[in-house]
Amino acid sequence: MFTELVSFLGYLWPDFRQIAFFVVVGLVLILSLIDLKFGILILLAELFIGSKGYLFYFAGKGIIISIRIALWLIVMAIWAAKKLIKKNKKELKPYAYFIPLFLFIVWGLVNGYLNNNNFNNIFFDFNGWLYFALLFPLANFMRRPNSIYEITQIFIACLIWLSFKTLILFFIFSHNFNTLTYEIYRWVRESGVGEITKVQGGFYRIFFQSHIYILLGFFILLIFLANQTFKNKKNIIVYGLWLTVLGSIIIISFSRSFWVGGIIGFLIYFGFLIKKYNWEKIFKILGLLFLSAFATILLITTILYFPYPEPLGGFNTKKILSDRITETDEAAISSRWQLLPKLWEEIRQAPILGKGFGTTVTYLTKDPRALENNLNGEYTTYAFEWGWLDIWLKLGIFGLLAYLTLLGKIIHDGFKKRANNLILGLTIGVIVISVVSFFTPYLNHPLGIGYLILASLIISTPTKKISDISY
Repeated sequence: MFTELVSFLGYLWPDFRQIAFFVVVGLVLILSLIDLKFGILILLAELFIGSKGYLFYFAGKGIIISIRIALWLIVMAIWAAKKLIKKNKKELKPYAYFIPLFLFIVWGLVNGYLNNNNFNNIFFDFNGWLYFALLFPLANFMRRPNSIYEITQIFIACLIWLSFKTLILFFIFSHNFNTLTYEIYRWVRESGVGEITKVQGGFYRIFFQSHIYILLGFFILLIFLANQTFKNKKNIIVYGLWLTVLGSIIIISFSRSFWVGGIIGFLIYFGFLIKKYNWEKIFKILGLLFLSAFATILLITTILYFPYPEPLGGFNTKKILSDRITETDEAAISSRWQLLPKLWEEIRQAPILGKGFGTTVTYLTKDPRALENNLNGEYTTYAFEWGWLDIWLKLGIFGLLAYLTLLGKIIHDGFKKRANNLILGLTIGVIVISVVSFFTPYLNHPLGIGYLILASLIISTPTKKISDISY
């Protein structure tokens, strides 16, 4: 909470933001020099809650450095320096099944240059993929005895904070808080944390890119729930409350991509239940899920209609949900469908080798931000909503296959160790985020790459080292 408050104050006073950035960087640097563990855990906490990574940033002379980039540089530099000092070449060797994808990432960089793509576009398109380099310091860190436990504690704390922050914003924007909402809206937008969109009347969509971790955490929680005996009523109530809170965030995010990924995740989950448990146990789990779903609706309704300050109201709940599922004219989805044929045209020009990082596509959009700069709606960008097509365009068909092979390897290894709750939950999460990435670019972004690295490292860890970890 303190971190978010400092970020908000930095939005109000840019000079304070600059100072806060260097204070945070300085503290993380000192802590990382003492023990790199601290830098890694802080980096992961920022990843879990920071969405685009701009809660803090430095801006000057045309240069913008986000706190995510700064933390990445600190961790990578200190890790590399320690490895060079120790001269332990064995620990520098990456996991073999990551190598093909790494080679195609390098190819995407070279190919972008060969295709004369704009240098700035190449750099900013490529820099998110650099997050894969965290595989090395994270692999080294996770050799420590309590590392996975420490990561899960950070993850749970971040889920709690993301949920609390979302519900607070949902409350503020559904009630009459006058000018406060404008400043908060601008801060959420400028810090890259997420989007706040008026859906109907006083109902607002609160969406953070980091909500992907809420969705993934939801399925990890479901796996742990399945292995409960249901005799400990207090424990089951806690699980029910968790499901209610995380479920409410998934609904409030109003992300159709999340909903599609969630449906696929549920199908896999129920398949797991049918294969492993008897129908009595399955009905108990389904009963708790239905009660949690009812509690989720009750929680959202209570927030919307809480009498003080005055609720804005003026919306039809049933129509909001039905419109969200069926509408095709809304700005974001309309732009996505306008982009699709243009993106296919670019892919067809170089389906084998791809066109490298920094490749741009021009299409028509109804996004208000694009219309501010071009009234006819024409928009050119190198970042695309269709995540897998983006990867195909930049890395070529073999680069796409290398990524899919990596995912297949992780999923295969995860299901082999499905007796472990955490590993099975993470494996289902890999499938869910892969589905979400059809429509939203997560697996070519630090948010998805970070999860993939953590999942692969935990799945490759001997299960006896993580058998005592529980939600």
